[in-house]
Amino acid sequence: MKAAFKGKYDIDNNGGAAATMAVNAGDVKLRASITDATFINGPSLTGLALAVEKPGSFILDYNVPKKDFRFQFMNTVRVAEKPLNFTYMHSRGDNRTILDGTLVLDTANKVSANYASYQTSSKVLGFEWSRNSKQTGCFKVVASVNLAEEMKLPKLSAETTWNFEM
Repeated sequence: MKAAFKGKYDIDNNGGAAATMAVNAGDVKLRASITDATFINGPSLTGLALAVEKPGSFILDYNVPKKDFRFQFMNTVRVAEKPLNFTYMHSRGDNRTILDGTLVLDTANKVSANYASYQTSSKVLGFEWSRNSKQTGCFKVVASVNLAEEMKLPKLSAETTWNFEM
């Protein structure tokens, strides 16, 4: 069994503090996190979160004061010898579901598509293509469309980064 403790004090955040205790229990990792809100006005459950994680497979988070669960499941399959990574996330409290898939064509090219439903009335379908190259720089093209809107006009954005050595 292996355990880790991580503490953080943030002077920029009005002195906010947080601590996380993680314990490896076989294939899974058990984690408990607290913030300074847990102790400010005496011991309470405010700021307490519990999690069970199997790296690369699933994460179950429980926010104790909100009594809210978040589920995340991950898997990778190979398509034409290329890894296709899937992630499914659901947060019960804010009724949010996200399905994400990323196909890694090579180390410099990734194609991602995701579907996010933030409320039952809002549905967004997204697509992202990114390239990371030391020779030609980095770029990312993102397109999304809100399927709940009558006029399904896509939003398109592109960004690039050029690296210069002087």
